[in-house]
Parts: sequence; structure tokens; C-alpha cells
Amino acid sequence: MSSEDPAVRDVPYAGALRRDVNLLAIFRGVSFLGDALALVALYLRVAPRGHAWAVAALGVASALPLVLFAPVAGLVVDRVRAKPLLISLGAGETLVCAGLGYWHSVPATIALIFALNAVVAFSMPGYSALVVAITGTEHVTRAQGVLQGTQGAASVLGPVLGGLLVGATGQSWPLYVDAISFALGTVGTMLITHDRRPDPSTRGGVREDMMAGVRLIARDEVLRPVTLNVCFFLLALGMVNVAEVFYVTVSFHGSALAYGALGATFGLGTIVGAIYASRWKKSEDFLARALGGAIVLVGLFITAIGFVANVGQIYPFMIATGVAVGVANVAATTLFALRSPEAVRGRVFAALSAGTTSAQVGATVIGGAVLAVITPRDVYRVGGGLATLSALVFGYLALRARRRLVAFAQGD
Repeated sequence: MSSEDPAVRDVPYAGALRRDVNLLAIFRGVSFLGDALALVALYLRVAPRGHAWAVAALGVASALPLVLFAPVAGLVVDRVRAKPLLISLGAGETLVCAGLGYWHSVPATIALIFALNAVVAFSMPGYSALVVAITGTEHVTRAQGVLQGTQGAASVLGPVLGGLLVGATGQSWPLYVDAISFALGTVGTMLITHDRRPDPSTRGGVREDMMAGVRLIARDEVLRPVTLNVCFFLLALGMVNVAEVFYVTVSFHGSALAYGALGATFGLGTIVGAIYASRWKKSEDFLARALGGAIVLVGLFITAIGFVANVGQIYPFMIATGVAVGVANVAATTLFALRSPEAVRGRVFAALSAGTTSAQVGATVIGGAVLAVITPRDVYRVGGGLATLSALVFGYLALRARRRLVAFAQGD
């Protein structure tokens, strides 16, 4: 990245910078917590009605907008000032989520979930690009560690609190709470002092600009294998997620509490991994190695779970897997921030979101099909092996490309 990039600046991690990152972490964490509460309520609303198609449609409606709207979302993020855009999007998310609490029919629920995630398709890359605008590339690792840590905490607390809230108040109040969490996130965005402003000189044709993020990833010798690595990793991990409930409750006759506790231990691990990675102030070489190494470890841990003798033996591996995933999340997000020019950073994050979401949806479909042929234990072995192989192949390609670029820059 050129030293002329405005995101490259020597500013200490203190004062308004630290304050803005902490504000975003707190309010985004509250929003993630609200989402987790709402997700429990939505699935409990749809599943007891006996419509398997509705459960599947809910998953598709959650993921499809992130893929469909990625090109235009990235373009809008890069052409509009961040704070006014995100404040407007937050107001929209609040209204749609309040509608989910009010309208209970399955068709209305699916339609509103699609609408909500259509808005989220814009806000996700918007916040990702804003974080780099706040911190500069010098402190982005630290900021991502803080943000990933709060997201991990929400993933631990959300399902438990969601279940308790549904049991105590019914299925509407968790959705109203989620609406309030979106409103609080909007207030938090208003309170930050930094903003991200577009550069008018970088504008070209709309169609050309919409695909700028995809093209950058496709031609970048480092980001291309890293993206493939992350997507194959999520594909393998998603297969395991489908099998997990059957592995615990059917293969080992574990309780619902034992199954729920696995998610909590994994979430705790991601918090530890994110906090550890946030302390790094490392090069792209180190981040690429850390990402590949973390995914190798995840693959090995998942494979090992396929050989355990009882549920209790899974928990240490789940904690370790969570730590590795927390490290991988911070390393990947930072690497994309470092290698993306400021002018197209929103489109790059939107393209990454579309790719990872597609991998997760594909994993759900493949996981269900694979479970019809092999046992849950074998899914862990196959999924872990694929994740390990992916990291070894694509991680090697990313490191080789990075070293070649460094050698070229040094004139070797």
C-alpha cells in the first residue's frame, strides 16, 4: 500500500481514536447481542409450526441479501459519507426489527428477515470500512481484536439470554429488544467523532465501480488465495455445524444443555483468541502465516473431535477451536484492510462478505446431504481434514505470493 494512502498515518492509539473504537465495540456488541436474542425467538417461532420449508426459508432469507446486494452495497459505502449512511441504515434496521416483533405470520417473518438483511448488507461493509478510517492501518489489528471480542461475548450470552427471554415473555419481546439494540447502535454511531469521506476523484462508471472489490481480490496475489482459504474453511466448518447437534444428542445421547454449552465454550475461545491477536502489530507476512496456521489448527481440532469417546472430551477441543477462530478472524480482517486501497475498501469488504456468506449457505446444504450418507462422527473427520488441507494449500500460495511481492519491491 502506498504511503500516500490516508489510512497510513502515525497516530497513537489514544484519545478520540481509542474512544471511537470503544464506542463502536460497545454499541456494536449490544447490536450483536440483540441479533442473537432475535435469532432464538425467530427459530422458535417458525420451527414448532412443523414447516421444515419455513425453517430453510428463514436461513435463505438471512443469507441471500448479503450476496445479492454486495456489489451495490460496496459501491454505496465507498461513495457516501459513512456516518450519515450508517445512521440512516440503523434507523431502517430498527423499524424492520420492530415489525418482526409485531407481525407473527411465517410469510411476514421471512419477508421482513429478507428486508432486514438487505439493510445489513450495506451496514456490514460500512462499519468495516469505517473502523479502518478511524484507526488507520497502523492500529486496525488492535481495533479488530476489540470488536471481535465483543462479538464473541454476544455469541456466548445471546442464545442463553434469548432462551430465557422467550420463556419469560414470549417471542415478541426479544425482537423488540433487538430493535432497541439497533437504535442504540445508531446512537453510538452518532457519538463517534471520526468519519469516512469518499474521494470523488476515484469515481468511474457505475457498472465498473460495482465490481471493483471483486476484481481487486481476484487479481491480488495475496488476497486471492486467502479468500479461497477462508471460503473453503467456512465450507468445512459449516458442514460440522450441521452435524454437531446430531453428534451430541444422537451419537452420545447428550442433553440439550450439553449441546448449548458447546456453543458457549466456542464463543469464550473466540474472545480469548481475538484479545490475543489484538496485541499484534505485525506485518502482512506474519498475518498471512497466522491466518493459515490458525485454520490448520482448527482443522486438526475438528478432526480430533471426530475421535472422542464422550461429550465431555469435546469441550477442550471446542475452546481451542474458538481461540484459533478468534485469531483467524482478526488476522483475515486486518489483512484485507491492509491490502485494500481506501477508495475501494467498502467494496472489498462487501465482496468478502458475499463470498463467506455463500460458503456458509453452501456448507449448510452440503452438510445436510453428507449427513444422509455418513455418520456425524465421519463428518467431523472429513470436515476437519478439508479445512486442514485448504489451509496448507492456499496458505502456502498466499505466503509464496507475498514473498514474491516483497522480493520484487526490494529489486531482487
